[in-house]
Amino acid sequence: MSQRPQIIYKPLRTNELRVLALYPPLTNRLDEPVRCSLHHVSLEHNTEYKTWEKQSDPDLCLYKKTRAWVKYVEAQKSEGNPYFQRNGAMRHAWGDYLTLSYSWGLGIQDHSVIIDGQYVAVTESLYLAMRTMRKGGLHIKSSTHSKFLLWVDAICIDQHNASEQGREVRRMKTIYGDSIGGFVHLGAASDDSDLALNNINSIAKSLRTGYDCSNWLVDISMEPETSWATPAIKAIMKLLSRRYWSRMWIIQELAMGQDQMVLCGDSCSSLIDIRQILRLFVLNLEQIVAIIGYDEYIENTDGFQCTLALLWWIGRVRELVTQPQGSEPVKYSDLRSPIFGLALYASATDPRDKIYGMMGMLPAVLASKIDKKGRNYELTTREVFLGFSKAVIETTGDLDIIYTSHLLQSTKSDLALPTWATDWTLKNCRTASIDNSMEWYFGLEDGEDKLRDIIPSTMGDSGQLSRADGGRNGNIHFSDEGELLFCEGFCIAIIDGHASELIAAQSDTPAMSSSPHLVVQPEAHGMCPYGNSDGLEEALVRTLLLDPLGVASSKCPIFQIPWVGAEADSDARTGECTFGDESIAYFAKLRENGWNTAKFGGSFISFEFLRRRLGLFQIAGRPFKDYFPQTISQAPQQDIDCTSIKDIVSNSICRRLVTTKSGHVGMAPATVVHGDAVYVLLGCAFPVILRPVKNNAGQYQVAGECYVDGFMKGEALKGLDNGEYQLQQIVLC
Repeated sequence: MSQRPQIIYKPLRTNELRVLALYPPLTNRLDEPVRCSLHHVSLEHNTEYKTWEKQSDPDLCLYKKTRAWVKYVEAQKSEGNPYFQRNGAMRHAWGDYLTLSYSWGLGIQDHSVIIDGQYVAVTESLYLAMRTMRKGGLHIKSSTHSKFLLWVDAICIDQHNASEQGREVRRMKTIYGDSIGGFVHLGAASDDSDLALNNINSIAKSLRTGYDCSNWLVDISMEPETSWATPAIKAIMKLLSRRYWSRMWIIQELAMGQDQMVLCGDSCSSLIDIRQILRLFVLNLEQIVAIIGYDEYIENTDGFQCTLALLWWIGRVRELVTQPQGSEPVKYSDLRSPIFGLALYASATDPRDKIYGMMGMLPAVLASKIDKKGRNYELTTREVFLGFSKAVIETTGDLDIIYTSHLLQSTKSDLALPTWATDWTLKNCRTASIDNSMEWYFGLEDGEDKLRDIIPSTMGDSGQLSRADGGRNGNIHFSDEGELLFCEGFCIAIIDGHASELIAAQSDTPAMSSSPHLVVQPEAHGMCPYGNSDGLEEALVRTLLLDPLGVASSKCPIFQIPWVGAEADSDARTGECTFGDESIAYFAKLRENGWNTAKFGGSFISFEFLRRRLGLFQIAGRPFKDYFPQTISQAPQQDIDCTSIKDIVSNSICRRLVTTKSGHVGMAPATVVHGDAVYVLLGCAFPVILRPVKNNAGQYQVAGECYVDGFMKGEALKGLDNGEYQLQQIVLC
């Protein structure tokens, strides 16, 4: 078979872009080839746009600027301005462009489109997307889109020219951010995707009118087999688990671009509406699992988690990338939430793209350390990952990236990285330690993302994050070959006991430790550095919430929730979680006494499982279960904070509740062992468990971060200054 012709690309000039013009179909046949032409266009703006731009807010950038321009044009059209009524929001003499985001799939080019009269091989996913665009009227002779052209990365970038590829990757932020709009194509219609998108539109409309969709889901979960809505909810879960959502490159495509329409087959919805439905599902996850069935939920868990991470955080990414690049120092907390977190969940055909896919979203000072211009893809994956960790530490001046790694990186990774560097091909296995309170930048009005009016739980009155190192800087440098990280720190605690691991319902590795059911009871009995039992309970809640300042824990009095009784006692002994007649009667009695379990944010059963797993673990000489009332009394007037219950469960996955020899309580990685040493490193917001390397005096491996209540706000610095602790140079390897 003769090889299909390749596109002959001409070099791009400064401020130039290649775009596609789609042609309308000539017949009604579904198999008619997609015809288009490739054009070089100047990004020089027309006079009308330049005039408006001079009068607009100079701080507006990317999609926010485009959105403001479109609003201005609509106002001019409503006032009868003939120019804008004729030309709309076109910003260039040739018209304007839209972007297309789609899944590259396996990269097999087994389909064709006609470009400038010749057949060109493309992937199935791109072919289907272009066919949908054409069918939807997005072609050059359409009356509604007469001057819109299309930018598609696989065609508009010369994929065989490494130099051009590197240049275009560096300006992805501008390409997507300056587009007049965008489309997302999820692929061919399948798994009842039409049903899914139609119901997403319907449910989103109900949410906007104030309908209580949470109670609606509760009703469905009671009898899912007979409900008409069950097939629709299953279809939505399938749609939210599609491979598209896990692509590394789509993070910046969605974050930079204008308000996107999401297409699948011939049906569509808006990205804003899909985020609304995802939020509804997350906040009512136990009901969703009951409706679709546990087995089907497990089957879709990996894909759903990627979508959850992406759509939950995409508003925050948008906020970060549209901030003016000033002289403000780069903080790891802003990078980790959400950009680094999303990169850990995302997938990339080339593992190096896990880093390069972030480049357009990172502050310029950090991106410049990563970008090797035309040599990016000459580096090995190990060199890219190691260099990235080093660049983040040098840019931020702190060490917080050292506990981003997967807990089992040393055994699961083939890269043999130092323990302070992250293998980005391993997905995140636990919630972030630094505060995640700003997760919902949500489209409240006209698609605009806004920050929730809350105070992050690790942020003090000054707006600074609480840090175990008290903000004190240490001497941080690297060995000449970049493998060893030199820093300063001191030991604050020794792990005395730990509870069993809460095993997450995941389709791959369900447990991080080799003995998830193992409980090591503390040897130091009765020690309590928190003053009294009330102080200890407050410390426990702060610990479970990873909330050193107590902002969230003050609204979450979990120790008022009554213990179930003999059935829960039995589960605490076996490590199981059975909900038999006693538990059913317990829930009924709770409701009789005014407890509204629906207000536990759809996480009450998960919380119940957690506390039964912890039930017999001794804290200050008492089993964890004894901290709860043993009889059911009237519900407190203040509702238990729903979000906090959910956060307690999430924080406990892949972690263990621990106590130290001094009686302090904490949350450690699930791989913690009795006798582990906990250090405060100057430059680390969290204490860290370090393990000495045999036959290498002074060298340590990072086992993971460890919350220790009482050492999270720089308290240990006083002990360092008065000689209680000794500062030492520490070499991480």
